[in-house]
Amino acid sequence: MTPNEEIQDASIRHMVWLERFKAGTVRQIIALLNSADADLREKLAARLSSISERGYKLSDATKKRIETMLAEITAMRSDLYKVAEVKTVEILKDFAVHEADFQQRLIEEVSKSAVAVSLEKPSLTQLKAVVTSRPFEGNLLKHWFSSLNAAERKRLNDAVKIGISEGETTDEIIRRVIGTRSLNYRDGVLEIGRRQAASLINTAIASTATHASEELYAANEDIIKGVQWVSTLDSRTSAPCRANDGKIFPIGEGPRPPIHFNCRSKTVPFLGETSIKGTRASVFGPVPSDMTYGAWLKKQSISVQNEVLGVKAAKLFRNGLPIERFVDKQGRSYTLDELKQRDAEIWQKTFGR
Repeated sequence: MTPNEEIQDASIRHMVWLERFKAGTVRQIIALLNSADADLREKLAARLSSISERGYKLSDATKKRIETMLAEITAMRSDLYKVAEVKTVEILKDFAVHEADFQQRLIEEVSKSAVAVSLEKPSLTQLKAVVTSRPFEGNLLKHWFSSLNAAERKRLNDAVKIGISEGETTDEIIRRVIGTRSLNYRDGVLEIGRRQAASLINTAIASTATHASEELYAANEDIIKGVQWVSTLDSRTSAPCRANDGKIFPIGEGPRPPIHFNCRSKTVPFLGETSIKGTRASVFGPVPSDMTYGAWLKKQSISVQNEVLGVKAAKLFRNGLPIERFVDKQGRSYTLDELKQRDAEIWQKTFGR
């Protein structure tokens, strides 16, 4: 393989592991949010039991007790979302450093066969700052968490008030808010917040990956000439991501993922075909424009295909079922340490070192 082909091969493998890191991070944050459910249930039970009136016509005293209860709940949930935000930022800052490290080593490794290069690495401060200072989907991370909190506050307030106005019992109102065990609590209004938080975490990780990499690329424009867009093509891939797949954009120009919530696309560095420090870079090879995610997976060993798709799905894939029909439903997830471990294996599998 040419250096540019090696970059793409390693990058797509990294993309697969990155999706599992997203899943692992989502699990951590959702578990944190879920940890407060018992306190919320207890608070609702205690306060609602002291409110005997139900219906549309309530006394001023009852209205005041309801507003006091809702204010207490709002404060609890606001504190919870702040903790979730702090934890998310902590994880993302560490990830930003790892992502830049990965991209730096990737480029330096592939260059060894052509011309030795040493990249200038952005400072830790620069890399960690991308988490909190770079907007995605129009807002900074802190604003997205504030929006999540505000939206949940309205849903909780509405759920409690609707329950009281419709004459529901304390237990019925609690079920309306938290959900039922038999349905794994997916029928409560809290489930909406969990889904939105998961979407936010996925998108924030994608944004961090892009911006951390771009910091490295911008500091080394004499070596890195552009980026190529790579999309995971399956039944969930959006039309804009399909349209961008395989396209090359100059550093600092053109669209960058994420271009929508839950975007799984990524950009990979392209070393170009112009001179680099006096040496012709044509030895890096042209961009492998036909290397889609599906094409990459077809070239992998059976063990890699099984790891990515699962044994049964991988067999169907080898028998000709298009990659577009597959979605990773295995529920596999990685922590940042596990992501680092899997990324470390890439050097051996791609470069033999």
